[in-house]
Amino acid sequence: MRTRKTMDRQEREALYRDGFVVLPAVASEAQVAAARRRIFMALGRRQAPRGDEPVFLDLLNETCLFELMENALGPIQPPRGCHLATRFPAEPNDRVNEAGYRDRDTPFFGWHGHLDGLWNGAAAVHQDVDQPMTAEQLDAWQQEPSRNGCRRTHPGLGANITSFAALVAVALSDQRQEGAGNVGLLKGAHHEMERFFRAQRDAGGPLGPDGPDWPRIDHNAPNRSGLRHYPDAVREACKDGTRTPDGKFWPRPTLLRLAPGDAAIILHATPHSATRVETSEPRLMGYFRITPKARPGRNRMVYPEALCDIWSEWPGMADAVAEARAAAGRSEPA
Repeated sequence: MRTRKTMDRQEREALYRDGFVVLPAVASEAQVAAARRRIFMALGRRQAPRGDEPVFLDLLNETCLFELMENALGPIQPPRGCHLATRFPAEPNDRVNEAGYRDRDTPFFGWHGHLDGLWNGAAAVHQDVDQPMTAEQLDAWQQEPSRNGCRRTHPGLGANITSFAALVAVALSDQRQEGAGNVGLLKGAHHEMERFFRAQRDAGGPLGPDGPDWPRIDHNAPNRSGLRHYPDAVREACKDGTRTPDGKFWPRPTLLRLAPGDAAIILHATPHSATRVETSEPRLMGYFRITPKARPGRNRMVYPEALCDIWSEWPGMADAVAEARAAAGRSEPA
């Protein structure tokens, strides 16, 4: 189903302003049904669904999304896989998340945002909030790479984070009400992330955790080993949110209310996270991580320049970016 080639002006303005944009009815009912069937078939066999199957790749390749992303980013590589993210219904519980807090103590349906491309520990999250890890547990947790395949550092490349240009999400379940495992995003926080990365660069780097003003480990978290997957300065810059009894500020995310077949384009620099499913149906989502072919080969995975100028890889956004910057009285990133 291909019905459009570019984002319209309002969509480009929203992507610049908010760090994400929702595109309704991108995948057809038949495409969604076929993808759901393959997921359930795999789960029925107690297997993980394979994201390299055509039924999943077609959510990008055989919808308007592929051409739309090429018009925004320039030529892109066809995806080799779709990340299929399934979350099942659950009550608020005592499971400790990567931020180091129990799920039931984490506001906004357990939302604890992150940027993609960050080391998340080589062993499972420490679940004991009464005592820290033993020396043996700590040693196992601190190994590289982490469970998600990322490394803590990338020597010689100037950043401790891998990055892409765009995260493209396609909803395969009904997420039109809060509590349906909605993706939560910090609206507008990508501007703060850009400023923060530029400040880290100006301070000598590296960019990311363990760089200037971004300690990776939150020793004050209940499990004494929470991970700061985005910096405290960006967290505290958010205006709306709440505090847990320990005084920690939790920004209120925007929860995307997506119908099956809706898509969202999310800038890498926008902190995001899934949330708890309190409805009766599993949350099903397909994700594609998109990088333009024009990115230098040496920086295919680690590209500090794109973190410090988050629109440098988006030629199709040039007009919206220039107009917004001109309205703000500047011509360069803040």
